[in-house]
Amino acid sequence: MRRSRAMAQAPLFTLAAACVAPLASSAARADERPFALRWTAPAECPAGAVVEAEIHRLLGHESPTSRGTLRATGTITPVDSGFVLHIELSRDGWKSARTVRGATCRALADAGALMVAMAIDPEVATRSGTEAPGDRPSARALPANPAPEPPAAAARTAEPAPRRGPPASAPATRGRARRARQTEGAAERDLSLRLGLGAMGDLGTMQGLSSAIEPWAAVVVGPARLEAGASFWPGNTAASAARPQSGGTIDLVAGSITACALLPPVARAVRPHFEVGAPCAGIELGRMHAEGYGVSDPEEGSALWAALRGGAAVAWVAAPWVRLRLRLEAVVPLERPRFVLEGVGEVHEPGVAARAALGLELAL
Repeated sequence: MRRSRAMAQAPLFTLAAACVAPLASSAARADERPFALRWTAPAECPAGAVVEAEIHRLLGHESPTSRGTLRATGTITPVDSGFVLHIELSRDGWKSARTVRGATCRALADAGALMVAMAIDPEVATRSGTEAPGDRPSARALPANPAPEPPAAAARTAEPAPRRGPPASAPATRGRARRARQTEGAAERDLSLRLGLGAMGDLGTMQGLSSAIEPWAAVVVGPARLEAGASFWPGNTAASAARPQSGGTIDLVAGSITACALLPPVARAVRPHFEVGAPCAGIELGRMHAEGYGVSDPEEGSALWAALRGGAAVAWVAAPWVRLRLRLEAVVPLERPRFVLEGVGEVHEPGVAARAALGLELAL
Protein backbone atom coordinates (compact mmCIF):
# COMPACT_ATOMS: atom_id res chain seq x y z
CA MET A 1 0.00 0.00 0.00
CA ARG A 2 2.79 2.46 0.82
CA ARG A 3 4.37 1.86 -2.54
CA SER A 4 1.16 2.45 -4.39
CA ARG A 5 0.58 5.75 -2.54
CA ALA A 6 4.09 6.93 -3.38
CA MET A 7 3.55 6.05 -7.01
CA ALA A 8 0.24 7.92 -6.99
CA GLN A 9 1.88 11.03 -5.56
CA ALA A 10 4.59 11.16 -8.24
CA PRO A 11 2.24 12.22 -11.03
CA LEU A 12 0.85 14.98 -8.80
CA PHE A 13 4.31 16.49 -8.32
CA THR A 14 4.95 16.21 -12.04
CA LEU A 15 1.66 17.97 -12.82
CA ALA A 16 2.37 20.74 -10.31
CA ALA A 17 5.83 21.30 -11.76
CA ALA A 18 4.40 21.43 -15.26
CA CYS A 19 1.88 24.09 -14.17
CA VAL A 20 4.35 26.21 -12.18
CA ALA A 21 7.13 26.12 -14.77
CA PRO A 22 5.32 28.29 -17.36
CA LEU A 23 4.38 30.79 -14.65
CA ALA A 24 7.96 31.00 -13.46
CA SER A 25 9.19 31.35 -17.03
CA SER A 26 6.61 34.08 -17.66
CA ALA A 27 7.66 35.90 -14.47
CA ALA A 28 11.29 35.62 -15.47
CA ARG A 29 10.50 37.06 -18.89
CA ALA A 30 8.49 39.86 -17.25
CA ASP A 31 11.46 40.70 -15.06
CA GLU A 32 13.60 40.83 -18.19
CA ARG A 33 11.30 43.32 -19.97
CA PRO A 34 13.36 46.38 -20.90
CA PHE A 35 10.75 48.85 -19.63
CA ALA A 36 7.59 49.28 -17.56
CA LEU A 37 5.36 52.19 -18.59
CA ARG A 38 2.65 54.01 -16.65
CA TRP A 39 0.78 56.36 -19.00
CA THR A 40 -1.91 58.92 -18.14
CA ALA A 41 -3.46 61.09 -20.86
CA PRO A 42 -6.80 62.65 -21.87
CA ALA A 43 -9.23 60.50 -23.83
CA GLU A 44 -8.36 62.15 -27.15
CA CYS A 45 -4.65 61.31 -26.76
CA PRO A 46 -2.89 58.04 -27.70
CA ALA A 47 -3.34 55.36 -25.03
CA GLY A 48 -0.53 53.64 -23.16
CA ALA A 49 -0.74 50.60 -25.42
CA VAL A 50 -0.09 52.79 -28.46
CA VAL A 51 2.95 54.34 -26.78
CA GLU A 52 4.30 50.91 -25.83
CA ALA A 53 3.88 49.73 -29.42
CA GLU A 54 5.83 52.77 -30.63
CA ILE A 55 8.62 52.03 -28.11
CA HIS A 56 8.85 48.43 -29.40
CA ARG A 57 8.91 49.72 -32.96
CA LEU A 58 11.79 52.07 -32.17
CA LEU A 59 13.76 49.37 -30.35
CA GLY A 60 13.25 46.84 -33.15
CA HIS A 61 13.54 43.07 -32.76
CA GLU A 62 17.15 43.10 -31.60
CA SER A 63 17.14 44.93 -28.26
CA PRO A 64 20.43 45.30 -26.37
CA THR A 65 21.18 43.16 -23.36
CA SER A 66 18.91 44.22 -20.54
CA ARG A 67 20.43 46.25 -17.72
CA GLY A 68 17.28 46.04 -15.64
CA THR A 69 13.78 47.31 -16.16
CA LEU A 70 13.48 51.00 -16.99
CA ARG A 71 10.47 52.45 -15.22
CA ALA A 72 8.76 55.31 -17.03
CA THR A 73 5.81 57.42 -15.87
CA GLY A 74 4.26 59.79 -18.39
CA THR A 75 1.40 62.26 -17.86
CA ILE A 76 -0.15 64.50 -20.52
CA THR A 77 -2.20 67.51 -19.46
CA PRO A 78 -3.91 70.10 -21.69
CA VAL A 79 -2.85 73.76 -21.56
CA ASP A 80 -4.05 76.88 -23.38
CA SER A 81 -1.55 76.56 -26.22
CA GLY A 82 -1.63 72.78 -26.61
CA PHE A 83 -0.49 69.98 -24.31
CA VAL A 84 2.30 69.29 -21.82
CA LEU A 85 3.95 65.93 -21.16
CA HIS A 86 5.80 65.30 -17.91
CA ILE A 87 7.83 62.10 -18.03
CA GLU A 88 9.98 60.52 -15.28
CA LEU A 89 12.54 57.78 -15.96
CA SER A 90 14.27 55.66 -13.30
CA ARG A 91 16.45 52.56 -13.12
CA ASP A 92 18.81 51.22 -10.42
CA GLY A 93 18.84 54.46 -8.42
CA TRP A 94 19.16 56.74 -11.47
CA LYS A 95 16.31 59.19 -12.12
CA SER A 96 15.56 61.78 -14.73
CA ALA A 97 12.57 64.04 -15.46
CA ARG A 98 11.55 65.97 -18.54
CA THR A 99 8.78 68.39 -19.46
CA VAL A 100 7.76 68.42 -23.12
CA ARG A 101 5.39 70.88 -24.76
CA GLY A 102 3.59 70.20 -28.00
CA ALA A 103 0.67 71.31 -30.12
CA THR A 104 -0.84 67.80 -30.32
CA CYS A 105 -1.08 64.73 -28.11
CA ARG A 106 0.36 62.61 -30.92
CA ALA A 107 3.55 64.67 -30.96
CA LEU A 108 3.95 64.25 -27.19
CA ALA A 109 3.27 60.49 -27.36
CA ASP A 110 6.00 60.14 -29.99
CA ALA A 111 8.39 62.23 -27.89
CA GLY A 112 7.70 60.12 -24.80
CA ALA A 113 8.21 56.88 -26.73
CA LEU A 114 11.50 58.16 -28.13
CA MET A 115 12.79 59.10 -24.66
CA VAL A 116 11.98 55.69 -23.24
CA ALA A 117 13.51 53.89 -26.23
CA MET A 118 16.68 55.98 -26.05
CA ALA A 119 17.06 55.27 -22.36
CA ILE A 120 17.18 51.57 -23.27
CA ASP A 121 19.19 51.87 -26.49
CA PRO A 122 20.92 55.21 -27.27
CA GLU A 123 21.34 54.10 -30.91
CA VAL A 124 17.60 54.58 -31.38
CA ALA A 125 18.25 58.26 -32.09
CA THR A 126 20.36 57.39 -35.12
CA ARG A 127 17.89 54.88 -36.46
CA SER A 128 14.77 56.97 -35.83
CA GLY A 129 16.23 60.00 -37.56
CA THR A 130 15.12 58.67 -40.95
CA GLU A 131 12.14 56.66 -39.79
CA ALA A 132 10.27 59.39 -37.94
CA PRO A 133 7.01 60.24 -39.75
CA GLY A 134 7.26 63.58 -41.49
CA ASP A 135 3.65 64.48 -40.80
CA ARG A 136 3.97 64.39 -37.02
CA PRO A 137 4.77 67.74 -35.44
CA SER A 138 7.78 67.59 -33.16
CA ALA A 139 7.62 68.62 -29.52
CA ARG A 140 9.92 71.01 -27.74
CA ALA A 141 11.62 69.51 -24.69
CA LEU A 142 12.34 71.69 -21.67
CA PRO A 143 14.52 70.19 -18.90
CA ALA A 144 12.85 70.05 -15.49
CA ASN A 145 16.01 69.94 -13.32
CA PRO A 146 16.96 66.32 -14.05
CA ALA A 147 18.95 64.51 -11.41
CA PRO A 148 22.66 63.98 -12.18
CA GLU A 149 23.42 60.67 -13.85
CA PRO A 150 26.08 58.16 -12.85
CA PRO A 151 29.25 58.50 -14.97
CA ALA A 152 29.01 54.89 -16.15
CA ALA A 153 25.54 55.51 -17.58
CA ALA A 154 26.44 58.67 -19.44
CA ALA A 155 26.57 56.89 -22.78
CA ARG A 156 23.13 55.34 -22.40
CA THR A 157 21.09 58.13 -20.90
CA ALA A 158 17.50 58.91 -21.75
CA GLU A 159 18.37 62.32 -23.20
CA PRO A 160 16.44 63.02 -26.41
CA ALA A 161 18.67 63.19 -29.45
CA PRO A 162 19.26 66.71 -30.73
CA ARG A 163 17.32 67.31 -33.91
CA ARG A 164 18.84 68.99 -36.90
CA GLY A 165 17.32 72.40 -37.33
CA PRO A 166 14.69 74.08 -35.15
CA PRO A 167 11.63 72.12 -34.01
CA ALA A 168 8.75 72.03 -36.42
CA SER A 169 6.57 73.94 -34.00
CA ALA A 170 8.99 76.88 -33.83
CA PRO A 171 8.72 77.88 -37.50
CA ALA A 172 4.94 77.50 -37.26
CA THR A 173 4.89 79.76 -34.21
CA ARG A 174 7.14 82.29 -35.88
CA GLY A 175 4.99 82.10 -39.01
CA ARG A 176 1.86 82.78 -36.99
CA ALA A 177 3.60 85.70 -35.25
CA ARG A 178 4.69 87.12 -38.61
CA ARG A 179 1.19 86.73 -40.02
CA ALA A 180 -0.25 88.43 -36.92
CA ARG A 181 2.17 91.34 -37.30
CA GLN A 182 1.44 91.56 -41.02
CA THR A 183 -2.29 91.50 -40.34
CA GLU A 184 -1.95 94.18 -37.68
CA GLY A 185 0.26 96.26 -39.97
CA ALA A 186 -2.22 95.91 -42.81
CA ALA A 187 -5.05 96.94 -40.47
CA GLU A 188 -3.06 100.01 -39.44
CA ARG A 189 -2.50 100.88 -43.12
CA ASP A 190 -6.13 100.45 -44.12
CA LEU A 191 -7.74 103.47 -45.76
CA SER A 192 -10.93 104.71 -44.14
CA LEU A 193 -13.20 107.56 -45.21
CA ARG A 194 -15.04 109.62 -42.59
CA LEU A 195 -17.96 112.07 -42.75
CA GLY A 196 -19.02 114.14 -39.77
CA LEU A 197 -21.23 116.94 -38.55
CA GLY A 198 -20.95 118.78 -35.26
CA ALA A 199 -21.21 121.99 -33.29
CA MET A 200 -18.32 124.16 -32.16
CA GLY A 201 -17.96 126.65 -29.35
CA ASP A 202 -15.39 129.44 -29.55
CA LEU A 203 -14.08 132.07 -27.19
CA GLY A 204 -11.96 134.77 -28.81
CA THR A 205 -12.76 134.76 -32.54
CA MET A 206 -15.93 136.76 -32.00
CA GLN A 207 -16.82 139.11 -29.19
CA GLY A 208 -17.61 136.85 -26.23
CA LEU A 209 -18.70 133.22 -26.54
CA SER A 210 -19.88 132.19 -29.99
CA SER A 211 -20.89 129.00 -31.76
CA ALA A 212 -20.71 127.51 -35.23
CA ILE A 213 -21.91 124.54 -37.27
CA GLU A 214 -19.11 122.39 -38.64
CA PRO A 215 -19.32 119.63 -41.29
CA TRP A 216 -16.18 117.74 -42.27
CA ALA A 217 -14.77 114.92 -44.37
CA ALA A 218 -11.61 113.02 -43.53
CA VAL A 219 -9.44 110.19 -44.77
CA VAL A 220 -7.49 107.95 -42.38
CA VAL A 221 -4.45 106.09 -43.74
CA GLY A 222 -2.48 104.14 -41.18
CA PRO A 223 -1.27 106.46 -38.42
CA ALA A 224 -2.36 109.67 -40.20
CA ARG A 225 -5.66 111.51 -40.55
CA LEU A 226 -6.22 114.31 -43.05
CA GLU A 227 -9.41 116.34 -42.63
CA ALA A 228 -11.11 119.05 -44.65
CA GLY A 229 -13.82 121.00 -42.87
CA ALA A 230 -15.96 124.09 -42.99
CA SER A 231 -17.46 126.32 -40.31
CA PHE A 232 -20.46 128.57 -40.48
CA TRP A 233 -20.72 131.24 -37.80
CA PRO A 234 -24.11 133.01 -37.68
CA GLY A 235 -24.36 136.72 -36.98
CA ASN A 236 -22.76 137.60 -33.67
CA THR A 237 -23.42 140.95 -32.07
CA ALA A 238 -20.40 143.04 -31.14
CA ALA A 239 -21.18 146.25 -29.22
CA SER A 240 -18.92 149.27 -29.16
CA ALA A 241 -17.23 149.88 -25.84
CA ALA A 242 -17.57 153.65 -26.34
CA ARG A 243 -21.26 153.53 -27.29
CA PRO A 244 -22.93 150.25 -26.24
CA GLN A 245 -26.09 150.99 -28.23
CA SER A 246 -23.99 150.93 -31.40
CA GLY A 247 -21.95 148.10 -32.85
CA GLY A 248 -21.92 145.50 -35.57
CA THR A 249 -23.25 142.09 -36.47
CA ILE A 250 -20.33 139.84 -37.47
CA ASP A 251 -20.44 136.50 -39.23
CA LEU A 252 -17.72 134.16 -40.50
CA VAL A 253 -17.53 131.45 -43.14
CA ALA A 254 -14.26 129.49 -43.20
CA GLY A 255 -12.70 126.36 -44.55
CA SER A 256 -9.88 124.38 -42.95
CA ILE A 257 -7.34 121.64 -43.59
CA THR A 258 -6.16 119.71 -40.52
CA ALA A 259 -3.77 116.79 -40.10
CA CYS A 260 -3.67 114.54 -37.02
CA ALA A 261 -1.22 111.83 -35.98
CA LEU A 262 -2.80 108.59 -34.77
CA LEU A 263 0.29 107.39 -32.93
CA PRO A 264 0.44 103.55 -33.02
CA PRO A 265 1.41 103.08 -29.32
CA VAL A 266 -1.49 105.28 -28.23
CA ALA A 267 -3.82 103.73 -30.80
CA ARG A 268 -3.05 100.19 -29.59
CA ALA A 269 -3.50 101.23 -25.97
CA VAL A 270 -7.00 102.68 -26.41
CA ARG A 271 -8.43 100.46 -29.16
CA PRO A 272 -11.03 99.27 -29.89
CA HIS A 273 -13.21 101.67 -27.89
CA PHE A 274 -11.40 104.96 -28.55
CA GLU A 275 -9.43 106.68 -31.29
CA VAL A 276 -6.99 109.43 -30.33
CA GLY A 277 -5.45 111.99 -32.65
CA ALA A 278 -2.57 113.97 -31.20
CA PRO A 279 -1.09 116.27 -32.14
CA CYS A 280 -3.36 117.94 -34.67
CA ALA A 281 -2.38 121.01 -36.69
CA GLY A 282 -3.97 122.90 -39.54
CA ILE A 283 -4.80 126.17 -41.21
CA GLU A 284 -8.11 128.03 -41.56
CA LEU A 285 -9.03 130.51 -44.27
CA GLY A 286 -12.29 132.37 -44.61
CA ARG A 287 -14.26 135.56 -44.95
CA MET A 288 -15.31 137.64 -41.96
CA HIS A 289 -18.16 140.04 -42.62
CA ALA A 290 -19.61 142.81 -40.43
CA GLU A 291 -22.60 145.14 -40.70
CA GLY A 292 -23.01 148.13 -38.42
CA TYR A 293 -26.04 149.18 -36.43
CA GLY A 294 -26.99 152.00 -34.09
CA VAL A 295 -25.69 154.79 -36.35
CA SER A 296 -27.35 157.04 -38.91
CA ASP A 297 -25.46 155.54 -41.86
CA PRO A 298 -24.54 151.92 -41.07
CA GLU A 299 -22.17 150.31 -43.49
CA GLU A 300 -20.84 146.82 -44.01
CA GLY A 301 -17.46 145.38 -44.82
CA SER A 302 -15.55 142.11 -45.25
CA ALA A 303 -12.00 141.02 -44.57
CA LEU A 304 -9.80 137.96 -45.02
CA TRP A 305 -9.70 135.57 -42.09
CA ALA A 306 -6.58 133.39 -41.74
CA ALA A 307 -5.52 131.45 -38.68
CA LEU A 308 -3.42 128.52 -37.50
CA ARG A 309 -5.08 125.72 -35.51
CA GLY A 310 -3.51 123.17 -33.15
CA GLY A 311 -4.80 120.71 -30.57
CA ALA A 312 -5.95 117.12 -30.11
CA ALA A 313 -9.02 114.98 -30.70
CA VAL A 314 -10.52 111.84 -29.20
CA ALA A 315 -13.36 109.73 -30.59
CA TRP A 316 -15.49 107.17 -28.80
CA VAL A 317 -16.17 104.22 -31.11
CA ALA A 318 -19.84 103.55 -30.41
CA ALA A 319 -19.97 101.05 -33.29
CA PRO A 320 -17.52 100.10 -36.06
CA TRP A 321 -19.12 102.72 -38.30
CA VAL A 322 -20.14 105.39 -35.73
CA ARG A 323 -17.91 107.63 -33.62
CA LEU A 324 -18.60 110.50 -31.23
CA ARG A 325 -15.69 112.91 -31.68
CA LEU A 326 -14.44 115.66 -29.38
CA ARG A 327 -11.81 118.15 -30.52
CA LEU A 328 -10.01 120.75 -28.41
CA GLU A 329 -7.75 123.32 -30.00
CA ALA A 330 -6.25 126.78 -29.91
CA VAL A 331 -6.59 129.23 -32.83
CA VAL A 332 -4.00 131.91 -33.57
CA PRO A 333 -5.05 134.53 -36.18
CA LEU A 334 -2.56 135.35 -38.93
CA GLU A 335 -4.78 138.23 -40.11
CA ARG A 336 -6.68 140.23 -37.49
CA PRO A 337 -9.31 142.33 -39.30
CA ARG A 338 -10.52 145.39 -37.36
CA PHE A 339 -14.14 146.51 -37.68
CA VAL A 340 -14.70 150.19 -37.00
CA LEU A 341 -17.88 152.31 -37.03
CA GLU A 342 -17.36 155.81 -38.36
CA GLY A 343 -17.81 158.30 -35.61
CA VAL A 344 -17.97 155.54 -32.96
CA GLY A 345 -14.66 153.73 -33.11
CA GLU A 346 -13.52 150.15 -33.05
CA VAL A 347 -16.22 147.51 -32.68
CA HIS A 348 -14.28 144.24 -32.81
CA GLU A 349 -10.83 142.77 -33.46
CA PRO A 350 -10.42 138.98 -33.17
CA GLY A 351 -7.67 137.51 -30.97
CA VAL A 352 -6.26 134.15 -29.96
CA ALA A 353 -9.20 131.80 -29.40
CA ALA A 354 -9.95 128.54 -27.62
CA ARG A 355 -12.33 126.09 -29.25
CA ALA A 356 -14.18 122.88 -28.41
CA ALA A 357 -16.05 120.89 -31.05
CA LEU A 358 -18.32 117.86 -30.57
CA GLY A 359 -19.82 115.90 -33.44
CA LEU A 360 -20.96 112.60 -34.86
CA GLU A 361 -18.73 110.87 -37.40
CA LEU A 362 -19.49 107.99 -39.78
CA ALA A 363 -16.72 105.66 -40.93
CA LEU A 364 -17.23 104.48 -44.52
